[in-house]
Amino acid sequence: MTTELCFPAPGPAPGARLLGEIIAWACPGLAVPHAALVGALGASGLDPGVARELAPRHAFARACKKLSDRRIIRPVAEDPTTITFQFTHESRAGDRFEYVLETMLALDKRTGSVSCALPGLAALAQEELDRCIAVRTGSDVTRVIQKLFERQADLFPIRPSGGTYFVPHRHAAFTDRIQELLNRVGGRLLRFPVPAGTGEGDRSVTAAVAQGLAAVIAEHRTAVAQFGTDARPDTLARAAERIRATRFKVQAYAEYLAGERVELERALEAAGDELRARVEHLTGEPVPTA
Repeated sequence: MTTELCFPAPGPAPGARLLGEIIAWACPGLAVPHAALVGALGASGLDPGVARELAPRHAFARACKKLSDRRIIRPVAEDPTTITFQFTHESRAGDRFEYVLETMLALDKRTGSVSCALPGLAALAQEELDRCIAVRTGSDVTRVIQKLFERQADLFPIRPSGGTYFVPHRHAAFTDRIQELLNRVGGRLLRFPVPAGTGEGDRSVTAAVAQGLAAVIAEHRTAVAQFGTDARPDTLARAAERIRATRFKVQAYAEYLAGERVELERALEAAGDELRARVEHLTGEPVPTA
């Protein structure tokens, strides 16, 4: 009988060059007060402005999830200050459902106050609405993180459904701040370093970065194709700026792209040509090369 010895796989050698890291975060069941999220952003060296106030109309849409037990809630009218909702009670009678008007509820879009003819329902709706305005969920925190990366770094999905990303090593300090933010609000960030020089690792990073940039370029081209005669000059100018910014990213991430860079640059050139042709068609005026 022989005994097989198992050794752990070696990690990156001391001083090894890192391509970046694979990250994923989790905020299951998270409920953090908006003020606490703003404070955590500032304390982590991040922009508190990304955690915007939740407008009453959007908070009420969330509140409806709890209020909709055995009732259907639908907006039926809106003016500059108020949205009116119809509450319809749903019940089953034998082999069919019956629907009876329960009440009409008015939401003040500016103050977030609600009113209806049923005091108990009005109190319940106001309580749930106030809670939704004051509290941010794990999904909200995820959107904040994605917006921060969009502004200051880059996330490259490593699977089509998202949730797990490659982050280039140059953004490690920024990722540290994201980790601090999550720690402060009760979330969790997982980080797995990716060293350079492993065949599958290098190929996987190239694929993730190239596919991420290709998706951005495809979005540019789709947006250009949809520009109509009502497209504003500043909209067209922003489209050109986004293409220039993406070209800069392709250059900045050249070390990750290997042979994929040429194809990406061709696609960017095509996007720029399409934008110029579109602008000339719409306005008769050429734009600077994008």
